Amino acid sequence: MTLRHITFERQAMKKTRLYLSLLCLYSTIASAADGRAIMRRVFDRDDGATEVSRIKLSTCLIARKGQSLVCRSAPRVKVMDMVRKDYGPNEKDHRTVTVIIDPPGEKGISFLQYDYEQRDRETDQWLYLSALRKVKRIVSGNENEPKSGSFFGSELSYEDMEKRHLDDYTYTVLGQERYADRPCWVIETTPTKERAGKSNYAKSLDWIDQERYLVLKSVLFDRKGKKAKRIYFGKITRIQDILVPMRIVILNIKTARRTVMTVERTALNVAVEDGFLTQRTLTDGAFRESRLREYQQTFDD
Repeated sequence: MTLRHITFERQAMKKTRLYLSLLCLYSTIASAADGRAIMRRVFDRDDGATEVSRIKLSTCLIARKGQSLVCRSAPRVKVMDMVRKDYGPNEKDHRTVTVIIDPPGEKGISFLQYDYEQRDRETDQWLYLSALRKVKRIVSGNENEPKSGSFFGSELSYEDMEKRHLDDYTYTVLGQERYADRPCWVIETTPTKERAGKSNYAKSLDWIDQERYLVLKSVLFDRKGKKAKRIYFGKITRIQDILVPMRIVILNIKTARRTVMTVERTALNVAVEDGFLTQRTLTDGAFRESRLREYQQTFDD
C-alpha cells in the first residue's frame, strides 16, 4: 500500500468519525427538541376551565407479598372536596381549594393553592388547621431550598402539588415502549440549573401515551440520583371529551409507604365563584360549608 493510499484512508476515517459525531450530536438535539414538543402537548392538554371533585386519599405502610404490594396495617383514609378554576388569557393560572370532610376529627382542614403562568412567580400555598384556627403559609427555607412536608399526610409533597413550567426543565426522549398496553415515549425530564435548587428531584422518567399525550407513569429521582417515588396514573375516563385519571398511586420508595388517590365523583366546566377560591374559605366555616353544598350538587347534574 502506497503512502498516498494510507493518507487517503486516514482522511476517510477522520471524515467518518466527524460524520458520526455530528450525527450523534444531531440525534441528541433532535431528541431533546422532540421531547420538549411532546411535553408541551402534555402541558397544554385540556383539563377543563373548572373542576369540582370528591377525592379519597388512602395511605399506608406497605410490604411485598408475592408479586404484590399490600398494606401492613389499616390505611389512613381522608375524604375531601376539591374545587379548581383557571384564570388568565391562556387559562394557565390556577386557583384550587381542597377541604377535608372526613374523618370528623379533621373536618375543615383546608389547603389553598395559586399557580401562575409566569415562571418568576412561585406557587402560593396555604394550609388551614381548623383545630388551631390558624392559616399557615407553605414556604421553603430560603430561595434555593425546596419545600418540605406532605399534602394532608399523604406521600404527595407540596412540590408534587405545584404546577410545572415547561421552560424549567429539559426533555430527552430515551426511547419507546408499551406501558398499560399503550404505546409510550419514555422521556427524561431534568430541571434547569435555576429550578434544580428549588426542587427535591434531580430528574424524572415519564411514560407519555403517544396517542393521548397523557402521563401514565413517572419515576422520580432524589438529589443524589436515587429513585424516590413512582407515580401511576390509571382508570383514564373521558368526561365531556376530556381525559381524566380517576386513580393515582404514589409509591414512596424511601419510606415504603403508598398513597392511593381516587376521584370518586367529578364535574368539569361548572360555575365556580371567584370568592370561594380565597382565604375566606379557609377560615369562614359557615361560608365554606354553604358553598360546598352547592358545588356538591353538581355531581348529580
